[in-house]
Amino acid sequence: MAEKLAEKFAKWHGIDRTKIAWYPEIDPEKCIGCKLCFVSCGRGVYDFDLKENIAVVAHKYQCLVGCSTCATICPAGAISFPDRALIQKIEKEEKVLVRIQEIAKKKKAKIDIEKARKEAMDMLSKMKTSVKYEVVGHVFESALMKSIRDAIKDCKVDLVDIAVESPSLKGCWEQKAPSLTKFTVVSTEMEDITKCTEIIDKIIKKSGMVLISKE
Repeated sequence: MAEKLAEKFAKWHGIDRTKIAWYPEIDPEKCIGCKLCFVSCGRGVYDFDLKENIAVVAHKYQCLVGCSTCATICPAGAISFPDRALIQKIEKEEKVLVRIQEIAKKKKAKIDIEKARKEAMDMLSKMKTSVKYEVVGHVFESALMKSIRDAIKDCKVDLVDIAVESPSLKGCWEQKAPSLTKFTVVSTEMEDITKCTEIIDKIIKKSGMVLISKE
């Protein structure tokens, strides 16, 4: 009875896999039962006979055409494959090199797209489009917000989520109690805002406020 193959194993570059006699054979006299081929093959070609303590080829047509890794790693040299001339003959007769050109073109385009996507994502991950600030000091007397507004008028950013936490109005003005001021600098056009935040850092320092956190 012919082996029924899953769709992913049924063809090799458009050729019925069962028409290609490329698969391993095991010499039971040499096999030492190490199970390396059984464990290593990712295509389920092998099974293992525990009673006889030998590997067996269970699904020969699931073997990848041209692959002979199992034979290479077999410590006993118990696995053999047909001569590679068999594959070269099929490639020539079936015009495999002609068949794969369009596939290769699509694969290359996919790789290029993925590379461009990754580069774009890497660039975005390095961009600062939002920065949260926490500063302490006399925010009202320093006119911090006005100073920042004037300094960033040409920057494509805005300040959002502005909050001032003060012990009391009189405490702030009369007793000089410091206030905690929080705000977030955001890009208005999804651009890197590092240069703008550097300007804001200078304004904070110049105003006498203390930068507690910036993230």
